[in-house]
Amino acid sequence: MNFDELKKSMSTLDDVLAEKSGAEINLNTTTCDTAQKRIMKLYSQGAASCVILAVVFTIAWNTGFGNDAFPLAYKLYLVTFLAVAAVWYAYLYSKTKNIDIAASTPMQTMKQVASLRFYALTGEIVLGMAIAVFFTLFLSNLWVVGQYRFWIVISAIVIFIILLTTVYLPRTIRDFRNLTASE
Repeated sequence: MNFDELKKSMSTLDDVLAEKSGAEINLNTTTCDTAQKRIMKLYSQGAASCVILAVVFTIAWNTGFGNDAFPLAYKLYLVTFLAVAAVWYAYLYSKTKNIDIAASTPMQTMKQVASLRFYALTGEIVLGMAIAVFFTLFLSNLWVVGQYRFWIVISAIVIFIILLTTVYLPRTIRDFRNLTASE
């Protein structure tokens, strides 16, 4: 791109940014508040579930339960993963709770929601990769220990993925969209 093209592109960008819309953006506070409460509930339930599961697997770790199919290293990995996930969901809960839709300007609210979406997506990707590593190791060990156990776990994972993609994910996407619903 030469200098003249760059200057023309910058001029066009300046013209677009200089235009102002006559209509104000007003957020539908009741829809936004409802969505915010649903997202806060989702993150609080996620944090509580991770804490409960971390405690359960810590107890299993200390008692030596299921060492043939679930060795100590896997329990340690899972407890650490669940503790990190609980802290992450608690952070997302507090970030969601700090969004004040009624008192903030629509632009501030949209900025906070965009930041929340980025953090939530980043966290889910990182936690998803960590759980994929865990299940790769766990399922390979489970295949050696007992193939019927392997197929039971695979069936549970398939059911979870179906529920996630058909029920929970669309509901969460809807709630995030409604977090910045305009009138």
